This record gives sequence, structure tokens and C-alpha cells, in this order.
Amino acid sequence: MTSASYDTGVIQTAAQAYAFIQPNGATNAGFIVSEEGVLVIDSLMTPALATRLLSEIRRVSKAPIRYLVDTHYHGDHVFGNQYFVPAPIIGHVNCRQELIEKFDANMNRYTSGRPELIPELEQIRMTLPDVTFEDRMNIRLGDREINLIYLGRAHSAGDILLHLPQEGLLYAGDIAFHRILPAFPDGHITKWLDVMEETRKLDFDTIVPGHGPVGTKREFDEAKELMAHLHGEIRRGFDQGQSEEETAQGVDLGKFTSYLGQERIGQITQMAYRAYRGDLE
Repeated sequence: MTSASYDTGVIQTAAQAYAFIQPNGATNAGFIVSEEGVLVIDSLMTPALATRLLSEIRRVSKAPIRYLVDTHYHGDHVFGNQYFVPAPIIGHVNCRQELIEKFDANMNRYTSGRPELIPELEQIRMTLPDVTFEDRMNIRLGDREINLIYLGRAHSAGDILLHLPQEGLLYAGDIAFHRILPAFPDGHITKWLDVMEETRKLDFDTIVPGHGPVGTKREFDEAKELMAHLHGEIRRGFDQGQSEEETAQGVDLGKFTSYLGQERIGQITQMAYRAYRGDLE
């Protein structure tokens, strides 16, 4: 498997649990099925994607959508929320607040970067989590226990994990990027590393990342190693008084040179500098 080639589509990750994996590092989603209903993990970005996800769910189960969980506020994960109403939408309290405060900037990020999607994105209305929590929340779906866990600021201020302890399964949202450089529009590089360290302590054998292929602890460890490597490369330039541009140009990806998303190095460097200067909470 190369960085750009891996299994995509609906992948069963445990009994009655599934990942919806998109190619080339695009945004993933997931869903968990029971007789009483379906829990959906992220609603994706456009009406077409949300509708496709719903269609794939219906191939597996005709049970009603019982819950939608937003792993964080970024539009590629939550702009499809309106297509899952009236199911309760669950998210971290910071996810809801960031979606309110940053909705326009969030939308502009995608309309400017993907102008071909503007006709679809113009159909999106802000649809917020209506159930929020701060640290942990447990859901029972049939006889299955699903733990929603907040470990602190990372990729955003409101990233959460969904852990199924009985199955050893973790839906990590954008705390984990597999075989791709992480996006950094809001990320705090050192706090993100701390959250990854705490995530690693959870009991899981299978992990569904926000971007990239389904993996195991091996893939998560590689993602954590990449983050530490980027931190080391960028921090060295910062400590030497280099400009952001100089540091970005000098980043050596080492064994991660085959990873997707290398165009993000400039953004990663910019956000890392903001973290090092103390400009980020």
C-alpha cells in the first residue's frame, strides 16, 4: 500500500461497525449499527457526500439514524449535518462554539480552495450540535458501549474520540492522519502531540483516522512519529531565528517523503510558529 493507494469505501471495522473511507486522504466518516438505530460519525462536507454516506448506511441497515456525532467543527466533517436532522447531533462544547464563531471563515476556507464546490456549499446552513459535553460522554447503542472522549486541544479546540472498548475500536477524527501530512488550520502542534500520547494509552487494535486508511496502533504510531518529526524540524528553525518561510523550505521529511499533503508544510510551519510564540490557547 502506498500513501495514495489503500482500501476505500465502506469497510467493516468490527461487528456492526463500519468506516467510510475516501481516497487520496479525503475526509473519512463512520457508522455503528444496532437494531434500535444507527450512530453516524461525521456528516462530511457537501450534499452529495452526505447523501452518498446515507445511501451507504442504508445498504447496511434500514434502522433510523439515532445519533450523529461531530468529531470537530471543520466543514469537511460537519457541513452535511443538516441532512441527518432530526437525529440529535452530539459534539464537544468547543465544537459547537467554534462552529458558531468560525462558520464564515470555515466556509470561506473551502469555497476559496475548492471553487468547483461552491454550488453545493451554497446549500449548506449552519447546523449545530444540540447535545454537548466537556470531558466524557457514554452512549449505549443496544448492548454496545461507546465512549466519547475529549483529551484536550489538538487539531482544533474540540476534537473528540469515539472508543468502543469491547471491540478495541477507535474512531479518532482528525487527531489521526494516516499516510498524509496533517492539516493545520487550527492545530496546536505541541498540545496535539500531548493528546496523541494520551490517545495511545487507550485499548484499541483498530483505528479509523479522519484522513487516510484504516489502521492499527502501528499506523497511529507512525502518525505520532511524523508529528514529532515535524515539531523537531520546525522548532529548530524557530529557535535559530529563521523566518517561517526559511524554516518551511528547510523541513526535511525524512522517511515520510512519500506521504500525501506536502503542500501543507507552509501552513504547518505557520501554525507551529504561532504555538511557539504563545499566540494560540
